[in-house]
Amino acid sequence: MLNQSFSAETFQEIFDKENRKGNNVEKLFKLDFHHTLKHLKNIEGLTKNIKSESDESKRRALRLELKKTKKEREELILNVLERASKDLPKKVTQIKLANGPVFGKPTYVLERNIHNFFMSKKVQWNILKTYKVKQANRHSILSELINLLEDKFPKYVIRTDITSFYESIPQNSLKSKINDDHLLSMLSKRFINGIFEEYNRLTSQTGSENPRGIPRGIGVSPYLSELYMRQVDAKIKKITDVVYYSRYVDDIIIVFIPEDKRVEQSQLDSYKINITKIIKDSGLEINDSKTKCYNLLNDLNEIHSATRDIKNKIELPIVNVLNAKTINFLGYNIGSEKTNIYTGTNKKPKISEKLSVDISQNKLKKYKDKIKLAFVEYDRKKGSNSKVALKLLYSRIEFLTSNTRLKNNKGKVLIGIYYSNSFVNNLENLNKIDRSLKYYLGRSGMSDVDKKKFNKLNFVEGFTLKKFIEVPLKKEIYKNHNYQKNDPKNAKNKGVLRYGLNEINSIWRKY
Repeated sequence: MLNQSFSAETFQEIFDKENRKGNNVEKLFKLDFHHTLKHLKNIEGLTKNIKSESDESKRRALRLELKKTKKEREELILNVLERASKDLPKKVTQIKLANGPVFGKPTYVLERNIHNFFMSKKVQWNILKTYKVKQANRHSILSELINLLEDKFPKYVIRTDITSFYESIPQNSLKSKINDDHLLSMLSKRFINGIFEEYNRLTSQTGSENPRGIPRGIGVSPYLSELYMRQVDAKIKKITDVVYYSRYVDDIIIVFIPEDKRVEQSQLDSYKINITKIIKDSGLEINDSKTKCYNLLNDLNEIHSATRDIKNKIELPIVNVLNAKTINFLGYNIGSEKTNIYTGTNKKPKISEKLSVDISQNKLKKYKDKIKLAFVEYDRKKGSNSKVALKLLYSRIEFLTSNTRLKNNKGKVLIGIYYSNSFVNNLENLNKIDRSLKYYLGRSGMSDVDKKKFNKLNFVEGFTLKKFIEVPLKKEIYKNHNYQKNDPKNAKNKGVLRYGLNEINSIWRKY
């Protein structure tokens, strides 16, 4: 049975879990953990000394001291967690939210202190384990959808999303669900109610009979939104002829397969009407401008996006359809590519059709904006130190055109031009990004030697070859494997400065 208590023991579980994920809680709250951080530094020093010590008796003594220091550190951590778990019924009534940065929509931040951190994490865990709610996996959704579209079985697809999703969720319905179930602990409920009260204060809804919204940016909010949407998901799945339904936050895709592909238009229209009604009855609204219907009952012609002609084994340039009605979903444009194969004197070609997956126009714009910002920052800084500015620019463009592993993440998450766009089989928009990069390079004012170095960085190659680079979390001095500390030839070898994710991404925070 789940232990929902807010104790030092349950906080210890959270502490260990966060560290396994690569989130250093001690460094996040240095003042609270200043004694344990000193012990951690001593542990690192003792470990280093043990490795370098050749005398076995001294090594034995160092190991005993290391064991003692580790035990003391564990006790100190527990002491900090015990203090953090004290008087929580009182502290939960003092929760404060503040306005955070605006990323299209306003976000909010929880007052930064150790007890808020652990309470928030514990409430998230309590909801997750009690209600079994979690956000859908983006990669799985896309994989399932693409497989469904590729099978060429007659189908009707609706893609939609919910207008101002987080801001529109009715609080009273959600709170009733939580309170009536009697599944969450009282302190968990008080924490959630405190978040709502603070959000209503900041959005001028205090005293409102029907307050709406969940604060974006607060860790517990995605769990609350998933809990609220569970009833909506279940109702849509029950609509006649639904064979596939998936939702990623507020982005929704539904696939219908009627019993007969010669179905009346009125029945096809009823699918959208039923979806709209279910969402409206839940207190939300669908976004009409982003709601698209795709009739794929006969073929993929509805999403036809490109044509390729092959005449006598000679492949002609591909012709793209202007304003093609592609399926824009989770960062991808999904269309179809027709290939006409002409052989000999045959006037009628052999026609084949396949699914075409490209990055979305929105994602294309984000890549172009990042390139532009990198060159703007280079222009701004090159006057004071051109060498440093050029090196940082190179690090940023290399990062964009390559792939890397998030080193501070224990799951070893891979990101980059390929791993963030792995379903792409149409390189049209990646070629556009490369042309944008060449545009800024041509106007950068850098030397031909430097341009030649930058010209080796390529989005299409980074994608197709899965080019991989190592990127530290923050800038560091890298000394290559030939460096020998005691070699007089390398006495002046200071190493090479290598920029990290912190410096590279500093100008792209909103992306």
